[in-house]
Amino acid sequence: MNFLKVIACLLLIFTVLSINFSESLDDGKYIYHNFTEADAEEIGVDENTTNYEKNETIQTFSNSYDDIYVTGCLLPTKEQLMLMADRITVVESVSESVNLSNSTYLDLSADLWFPPVGDQGKIGSCASWAIVYYANSYLQAKIHNYDLNGADSLKCFNPMWAYNKINDGENKGSSLIGNLNLISKLGSATYETMPQTDNYTIWGDEKAWLEAPQYRITGYEISSTNNTDVMKSWLNEGSVIIIAMRGEDIFTFDNNSILSDFDQSHDAADHAQAVIGYDDSISEDNDTGAFKVMNSWGANWSPNGDGSYYITYKAMANLNYTTCYRITGAVYNDSDSHPELVGVVKFDSENKGTKDQNMTFGIGNESNISGYVDIYEGITGNGGNGSMPDVIAIDLTDWNSEFEESLNNSGKGYYFANFSNGTNSSIISEFGIIKYSSYPDIEEINSINSFGCNKSTVFKLFSKSAPSVLNSYIHVGENNIDILINVDDDDIWGANACFDGSNVSYSLNGTNSTFEGSFNRSTFSYGEHHVTFELFDGCGNICNENVSFEILAPIVPSRSSGGHYSSDLSDGIGFGTIKRAVSNSNVVYGNEIDEGFALNLRENVENGNDYELSGDTIIVGGPESNGCANRYDSEFEVSITNDYPGENKGVIQVKTIELRDGNFIRHYKVIYIAGNDRSGTDAALDYFKTLEELPDEPITVEWTENGPIIVE
Repeated sequence: MNFLKVIACLLLIFTVLSINFSESLDDGKYIYHNFTEADAEEIGVDENTTNYEKNETIQTFSNSYDDIYVTGCLLPTKEQLMLMADRITVVESVSESVNLSNSTYLDLSADLWFPPVGDQGKIGSCASWAIVYYANSYLQAKIHNYDLNGADSLKCFNPMWAYNKINDGENKGSSLIGNLNLISKLGSATYETMPQTDNYTIWGDEKAWLEAPQYRITGYEISSTNNTDVMKSWLNEGSVIIIAMRGEDIFTFDNNSILSDFDQSHDAADHAQAVIGYDDSISEDNDTGAFKVMNSWGANWSPNGDGSYYITYKAMANLNYTTCYRITGAVYNDSDSHPELVGVVKFDSENKGTKDQNMTFGIGNESNISGYVDIYEGITGNGGNGSMPDVIAIDLTDWNSEFEESLNNSGKGYYFANFSNGTNSSIISEFGIIKYSSYPDIEEINSINSFGCNKSTVFKLFSKSAPSVLNSYIHVGENNIDILINVDDDDIWGANACFDGSNVSYSLNGTNSTFEGSFNRSTFSYGEHHVTFELFDGCGNICNENVSFEILAPIVPSRSSGGHYSSDLSDGIGFGTIKRAVSNSNVVYGNEIDEGFALNLRENVENGNDYELSGDTIIVGGPESNGCANRYDSEFEVSITNDYPGENKGVIQVKTIELRDGNFIRHYKVIYIAGNDRSGTDAALDYFKTLEELPDEPITVEWTENGPIIVE
């Protein structure tokens, strides 16, 4: 997938050339500008500073009750911010044309959509709690009207869904923009599909991966914590704001749970939290007005018993890390909008690969890529070198219109996945595209299948129609049976051949539109055979086409006519078709009288009482005297009895009988010549020798003084 890297590099060069030139814009609500290199210098943390080194370590605190509280927020570096520069908007201030709200108090936690206070325990997942659990849970609950404090409590998002994918497989914290970028690509999984856990390495099962895309975010924007009006305006619009500060500053409180500028240390930030309201009437240490902040250390941590506290406007403005974030919206922003196109990958159980790989999903083929999701682009950290889960799913709805356009124009839609550059690369065992009919019920466009898989990079397609055979050629040679088929589709993944109804398939050699195979003739009996061609394309469409071929028995010159028939044919058989039928058949009888009749066909005959059908056969005599006739009489349209077809009457019948021989279905042509008395059998046999062709329907013959005649 080097072409993806080339594209990314070109985009980065363009970004670097353009981000230094950004003017302030006014959309009527806010004055903002696109992210610049100067912003990165101001906001980003230098990896070489002491502050960054401190920020890399989870801080742990405990009180007299032995309660453990941890931090774990990693701040973005300048380099990380530059990679995401073209996607970040910086809000400078509220537009002058906006009439600011006169509200002096707001508390989002009073809404039924706001989740209960959370507790990160001993896990350094504070950034995931602030962003995934508080901010995104509240946003999505408003859209779907979930009562997160009541019947819908399991609709809160599990912060471990995001944390475990960007912590390098260790309990070492996670970054703010890493969490934001991840849920913009993967969405969020609720506690319904990913139950609460302290395991910081698991990634969730198939249910979680299929649910998460519904809850993707559109992105995020930033401002400064000294923009009090901007923060209050964001809160009035229903946005939870994410901040980072020194965790130690809020470890202990006085009784009123208010942090003033005087109280804080102004040290490097290491703990992310959610700002959820404000109160202009609060005053502390000569600071007036305060924001309400929800922590993730549980309900019992703060003096007021709900996990929250207040930080004055002045203290907020003077934080060591003054950048604040808010989610700009949900991709599926009403209860009727849902993912439409999702790629699902399953991995080989012995070669799942590791979680530190580059992982890319997209729409398009190798020569024309419409778009793609690079899961870890712009994200510091990955899942570590632990084993991948059984299944992952990625929302590709952003390019659904291109996919549908391709389907409408060419009948095919292309998609791909790539896993590379990890400790161990994944081997994809199954890969398909699904869509939703009535969410969350899945309507499969392309069943998850293994065609074209078993590698780390897979390009596949969905086709509206199954492939078909243009033409086929079967040559029965002296030693081999050679098969060649041409197909009307250049995206065929494979072709199989199945003989005579067997459940054993043989792969044909070839690629795209031409396939061939050669088979040992000695494994086939004489007579007619059937082969079923099974063609399948990359999306699992299968075409079956049946073709027949015949293997003739060896022939030698006839002593009576000089023709090329069996040498033991009796005289009196007039036409070649009947001669060939007798030459290629075993002739069986039941008693001495019928043996005499059988010898009127050929010299080599055999007793049919213990005869097992193993080739084309002529049965002489009825079921009373012939054991073979007794076994197969019911297969024929006319059954021979002591009373039927009547005195001096016999019947000639031809039927192809199928018998299973191991994995093969054998087809044998059986000619049944019999009457309910000896005269009837003799009449039918004599008349049979005069036929020009084998009959399609039963022929009833009666013996008369003038010889056999047909009974109408």
